Parts: sequence; structure tokens; C-alpha cells
Amino acid sequence: MNVRLQTYAEIVVVAIFLTVIAPCVAKLEAADLKPTVCIIPQPVELEVGDGRFGFAADTQVVAPGAARAVAAKLVDFLASGMGYRLSLVEDSPRQENIVRLKVDAALSDQLGGEGYRLEVTERAIDIRAAEPAGLFYGIQTLRQLLPPAVFRVQKAAPPRGLGPAALEAEAVEWTVPCVHITDYPRFKWRGLLIDPARHFIPREDVERFIDTMALHKFNRLQIHLTDDQGWRIEIKKHPQLTEIGAKMDFTTILRGGGADNEAGGQRPGGYYTQDEIRKLVRYAAEHYVTIVPEIEMPAHTGAAIVSYPHLALYPQKLNDLPPDKRWTANEGVLAPRPQTVAFMQDVLTEVMELFPGGYIHIGGDEANIDHWRKSQEMQALISRLGLKDEAGLHSWFIKQMDTFLTNHGRRLVGWDEILQGGLAPGAIVMSWRGQEGGITAAKAGHDVIMAPTSHTYFDYYQGPAETEPKAIGGHLPLDKTYQFEPIPPALDSEQAKHILGGQGQLWGEYIRDHKHRQYMAYPRAAALSEVLWSSGKNRSYEAFLVRLSEHLKRLDAADVNYRPLDKHPAPDTR
Repeated sequence: MNVRLQTYAEIVVVAIFLTVIAPCVAKLEAADLKPTVCIIPQPVELEVGDGRFGFAADTQVVAPGAARAVAAKLVDFLASGMGYRLSLVEDSPRQENIVRLKVDAALSDQLGGEGYRLEVTERAIDIRAAEPAGLFYGIQTLRQLLPPAVFRVQKAAPPRGLGPAALEAEAVEWTVPCVHITDYPRFKWRGLLIDPARHFIPREDVERFIDTMALHKFNRLQIHLTDDQGWRIEIKKHPQLTEIGAKMDFTTILRGGGADNEAGGQRPGGYYTQDEIRKLVRYAAEHYVTIVPEIEMPAHTGAAIVSYPHLALYPQKLNDLPPDKRWTANEGVLAPRPQTVAFMQDVLTEVMELFPGGYIHIGGDEANIDHWRKSQEMQALISRLGLKDEAGLHSWFIKQMDTFLTNHGRRLVGWDEILQGGLAPGAIVMSWRGQEGGITAAKAGHDVIMAPTSHTYFDYYQGPAETEPKAIGGHLPLDKTYQFEPIPPALDSEQAKHILGGQGQLWGEYIRDHKHRQYMAYPRAAALSEVLWSSGKNRSYEAFLVRLSEHLKRLDAADVNYRPLDKHPAPDTR
């Protein structure tokens, strides 16, 4: 730099430019100094060259074999914003005005199953990956290289560009900068949780949530399907779980009433039929998202107990009450009799049939085992099973489910309370009460997903409570989410291999609709996506904010109701 710096202030200005702006900006537009390449999550390697590739109505997308299904998704994604559909072919003699997608198994050793290479020249775009999932993530990056208008949600016009959508799109130059990107994720588990048990979420809203997840390269969606306030999944062998247990939600709790305290006798609630679940699972799979169902046990089971009182510690007390009076009269924890174990395994059998992914979450958290301590029946059961105490009974129950799931080729996931009394052999610990539970599990050789309240609970306030929508409490600003490090320093390199990744939680007590859910998720989920995908080296919150300011234009176009960035002040670094 051939500029002599006269003052300390000038040195600071130059330092900020080099360390904050330069990581995002590969090339600056002379007129407005706006960055041309801002991708979230940040790729592992990114090189920007000269020139741009321009899309046109006659651009071809070429995708042979296993790449074709992903290429069809690319055509759909681009059509929504561009207003016309590109042609998709398996082969083409062209060498220019072309987008090529190819599955190349030889890339597996370097990139894994979710990595990709993206090469953009003035003549062509090439995306290559070892597996279709990598191609899918490559096209998410390609979308972010295009103008934000490509994310507009609208129906595309015919290929020749007829109709108002295409006419509006013609004003946009559909070009992308020439780049070379090599990219792959840091962690295999990159998750978010939603909670229809507290406020039911229609299937269409879940699908819209998945759309935005996919853009940020999340690959796990945990759906909290059951709790004290509602049972949201059809179980054919036990139909009263939805006939009774679905007719409730947290709205009633907030209003201070029971399940019958709704105007006109209409109770809130809702549930997913098994057919809806299959459609949802299929939609998620098309976006390379695995749905992880959570069926709570032995606690947070009030809706199940209301539906079937024989699951309760004191069934007769509930049998004497009409269903709408049982909600506030049960202990919310199962009586782990053999019949209860069989009942919950019946439930898990149907759940496994609906969710083909390898993980089933059974909760295991916040069980008030004092209820078992006060029950003569449970004390007799503890003695009969040769257990030490109530914590041992909790562990015994979890192990029954772990063995059952393992025998069916699945892995049990549970909150870190499943550590009490001894951990089931194949269980995965989701550490939410800080990272200590995860550290203990990883040191013992168990796999872990880090989900601490301190950095990943997106139902917490993002700013001063008086300026924010009602939340459950806590305080989690954007910068703190970005500071999250899933691998604690207490673990050595071998132990660290048990950290599968992390997950952000959107518990639903105060989140009543899709727009509110988006507001609580973004931009914090964008920060988490970078934590879980990108390399942990040289991470800069200030550089992230620069890229995020551009990224939010994409969310604007996609009609995502994120929390405005101007509410997230940069941290005081003095």
C-alpha cells in the first residue's frame, strides 16, 4: 500500500478494512463498494476470478444419472425467481451457456458425502460432489451467488418468459461471479428443533421452515411431537392419543384455564395424520433434511396419560374424571410398569415405520422422580428389579427403549438427563444443561450433540424484553450464538470425535405461528449454520455481520420474517 499513514486513527481504519471487510469481499464494485460474494455459511475455500457467467432462457442444465434429481431441484429454485424454467438434459454437446452437475465418487475421500466443488467461468458452471447431498449443498451456494431476487416466491412463467413474473424478472441481470469453491461441513449433525406439541404447526408451515433450513445447509430437523400440552402424531394402535391428547395446546395454559376453557367450547390443538407425516418426511428428504421425531418419556407425558390413564401412577384418580379435567390432575410422569413399557414400544414401532432416519429421540428430561419415591408401587418395582433408587429406575426405563430401538436398527437420542443412573449403551446424548453432560458422555465413549441453553435456545429473548415479542425468558443475542464452540477444550482429539455437531432449539410455548417462529430463528440460525458448517479457524463475527447484511436481502426476497439486523448491535470491543 503506497499510502503513508499519518495518524493512529488512519492505521485503525485500514486495519478494520483488512480484517473485517476483506474476508467477505473478493471484488468491490467501484460505484458503491458493495461486496460481490457473501455466502452463509462461509465455504472452506473460496477464490474469486474475473468475469461473470450469465444465465439466459436457453441456458441448459446437464445432469446425468444420480445428479438428475438434484438438478431438477435447481431448475425449480431458479424458476421461482427468474420467471422461466431452464431446460434439463442428461447430455449436451455444448461447452458454454451450460450448468453441469455430476456425481463423482472419487471426491469422497476429500469432500465426504456432503461436500462439493463449484467452478464458475464465463462459459459454464460445474458442480461436482461424491454424493447427491453434496450437489444439493452446491446449488444452495450457487443460489447465493445470484441476485437476491432469485429467492422470490412466485410461480414461474413458461420457458419463453411470458407473463408478469417473467417480465419483472427481465429487469434483473441473472449473473454470478466467476469463482472456485471447495466446501464441506465441519459437523455431520447440523440441526434445528421445532415444537408443535405446545402450539401445533401445520404441515405447510413445517415445509416452509425446511426451505429456509436447506438454504443454510442444516440437515436435521427435530420435531417435538409430544408433551404435557399435546400429542401431535397419529398412532393407529392407540387412537385416543389424538382423539383426546391432541385437543389441547399451550394457548390454554397462557390464558389460565383448563382444556375446556375455550370460547364456544372449541379447544385448540391439532395433530399430523400418518399420511401427513409421510408427506413431510418425503419433503424433508428432498431437501436433504432428516426428521428426528421426539416422543417424550418418561416425563412430559401428560397428554398420553390424559388419553390413557392406566399409564399414570394413580390411574383410578384420573379414571374418575372426564378427559377435559385430567390435564391438571396428572403427575406428568409415566409409571414404568411392564405394561407402560409395552405401550410406549407400540408407539415407537409405528414411529419407526413413519420415520426412516436412523435416530429416534425419546426425551428423558426433567422427570420428577420424587413421584416414584412417594409411590409404594414404584418402590416395590425398584426392589423387584434389583435397582438402587429412583434414578436407577429412570435409567432402567431408558435402557428398555434403547435396547428396543437398537434391535430395530435405530439409535436412541435423549437429553442429558439420560446420564443419571447409568447411560444406555447405544444412546446419543443431547447436552442442553450446559456442555458438562456432553463432556461426560464423550469421555465415556458416547456420541454427543451439543445444544446448550447458553448458545442455542432460540426461544430466548434476543434483546431487552420490553422491545421483543413475549418469550420464555433468558437472553441470547446474535453475537453469542456466533461465539458457540461445540467442541469443549476439556476433550482431547479422540474424545472430540464423539461430538456429532449441534442444534438450535425453538421451543414453542410462546411461538404461536410461522412468522413468529421465523423471527425467533433468524438471523440466529444463520449464525449457527456457520458455526456448524464452516471451519472454526479465523472466525470473525464482524466479517459475518458484513456478509449477513447482504444475506438478509435474500431472506427479504424469500419473505422470511427475520429479526432486523439493526437490533443486533456489534459487541463492544473496547
